[in-house]
Amino acid sequence: MPDFVNLPIKELPFVILDLETTGFKPEEAAITEVAIISLQNGKEELFETLVDPEMPVPGEITRLTGITDAMLRGKPKMPELAPILAELFRDKIFVAHNVPFDWSFLDYAFRKHLRQPLRMPSLCTLRLARKFLGLSSNKLSNVASHFNIDLVNAHRAMADTRAVKEILFGMIDQLEKRGIKTGADLYTHNLIFPDFPPAR
Repeated sequence: MPDFVNLPIKELPFVILDLETTGFKPEEAAITEVAIISLQNGKEELFETLVDPEMPVPGEITRLTGITDAMLRGKPKMPELAPILAELFRDKIFVAHNVPFDWSFLDYAFRKHLRQPLRMPSLCTLRLARKFLGLSSNKLSNVASHFNIDLVNAHRAMADTRAVKEILFGMIDQLEKRGIKTGADLYTHNLIFPDFPPAR
């Protein structure tokens, strides 16, 4: 268990992120945009970039995200981004709305370009919403609306990441009311996975 588990939840070192991709399976698709908000010691750092996926962006994805092939020409490719992301993730907790999706793409990239799997604790705001909010739908826009978060420019990575950050802190307030106040409490209640997915 990491050393930071006895910290209050709001002081934990989070890396909150969202990806845009050309599809839904990392074996067949690729990342087109990465946005990260890194929180540690009361400081917030932002990282965002479009990514050259080295494949065409399907029309339906462009209609959803607004990201076009022309926007991605000349942008960094995943082989050069993977080591940068690995450093950003060091000693942090991976946070996303639907961790399995974003994790699958990054784990695939790490295995391919760094010859190592992605290994770090993870906390899923979608899972938290399902467990504690009782909403009819737990998609990002609905959970954002529940917390009165204005989700502007949805389906672009940084806009979604900012919403996930606000949702995370809204959820933390909910957890604290239930007596879940530290990193250790998150582990005790199986809300953080120490190594997602289970090591192979």
